[in-house]
Amino acid sequence: MDPVLTEANTRIQNAIEHLKRELSAIRAGRASPNLVEDVPVNVYGGKMKLVEVGTISAPQPQLITVQVWDASVVQDVVKSIQESNLGLNPSFEGQTVRLPIPPLTAERREEYIKLAHQKMEQVKIEVRQVRQEIREDWERQQDSGDFGEDEFDRRAKLLQDQIERAVDMIEQLTKQKEEELSQV
Repeated sequence: MDPVLTEANTRIQNAIEHLKRELSAIRAGRASPNLVEDVPVNVYGGKMKLVEVGTISAPQPQLITVQVWDASVVQDVVKSIQESNLGLNPSFEGQTVRLPIPPLTAERREEYIKLAHQKMEQVKIEVRQVRQEIREDWERQQDSGDFGEDEFDRRAKLLQDQIERAVDMIEQLTKQKEEELSQV
């Protein structure tokens, strides 16, 4: 990897990792702990992620369980999941919250596919923004005489190749999620 592209690569990889997390949170009709890990829970006078207040598991393909560590916050966990807009209806017994995953309707699948595409577009914009900022920085360096036009063109080509690979990966991740959502 060319050292001049290290910053761009880091920022692009961060954007792709963000997309992976966002896509994993889109429900595909089967249980996945990722679906609820980041649900904000109002506990102890502040907000914490669900993963920080209990152990999340998927013991069955259509069920997620949350073993809440502190019995006094179980009601808060249930309320947060209900308000999370994930379409889940939690029930609890003791310190265990059960989240049955209902099958997706065709309409809901379409909504989730649109949501996945929106997230993809947001990350593509973010990646293009990285390209723009890096190029502007290089233009300033070129204007101040740090390097010539040939070096700028070389860097721009390397950066463009990197951006194209990232966009391909982003599209591939989204396509995989779309296929997952399309399976009945």
